Amino acid sequence: MLELMKPVLDPQNTCIVSKTVFEKTPIRAIFGGQLRSKIMRAVDVSTVNIQLFLTMQLNVDRVKMIRETLETLVNKEHLEGLTSPNMNEVVQAWQQLILDVLPVILILHLKFLDFKPDGCTKIINALEFPVNLEIESRLSSKSQTPEGRNYKLFAVVYHVGDKATRGHYFTDAFQMEHACWLRFDDATVRTITEQQVLQPQDTQVPYLLFYRRGILSGGIFDV
Repeated sequence: MLELMKPVLDPQNTCIVSKTVFEKTPIRAIFGGQLRSKIMRAVDVSTVNIQLFLTMQLNVDRVKMIRETLETLVNKEHLEGLTSPNMNEVVQAWQQLILDVLPVILILHLKFLDFKPDGCTKIINALEFPVNLEIESRLSSKSQTPEGRNYKLFAVVYHVGDKATRGHYFTDAFQMEHACWLRFDDATVRTITEQQVLQPQDTQVPYLLFYRRGILSGGIFDV
């Protein structure tokens, strides 16, 4: 269930803010974050749209590290053909995203499978991703504490194969009780090294990265 709130002027009278409010659920409490999308015009008040995300989609083409994909996500982007509602003419405008609220479990969806109207291709790119991930303060809201911006990798879903339309998926997951990584590949489960997790081989690419904030204790998340 969702409700679109009426746009309001922020207390500083600097922008108009609209927000979609979702019903509180356990799924949203664990996986839900918020993106703040701000459109700035050369004239007029800026507009801000706050929206929920459960997975963060990141472009991986022409980047080498996760940090670069996050920086690309929040880079200021020039908008073409945007009009001023007051002047009714095209004006210069820019859009910028910021990570407004970070979730307990951060799921990064790496767009190695590139879907286009004329077909789907796979991007095979050696992308570096860390076990310990810090979301830099300049990428997130000022309300995020340093502790709230630190994450630890606990699972990876990979796609293997040189084609986007076919291939094989398997998962690596960190087993906390024995402090080791396990690879789940169909009916096979075996222990692997951290290096094997972080350095995929051949056509193997990370498709989903699961990061947790805080620690797991007694089946609940301490944050």
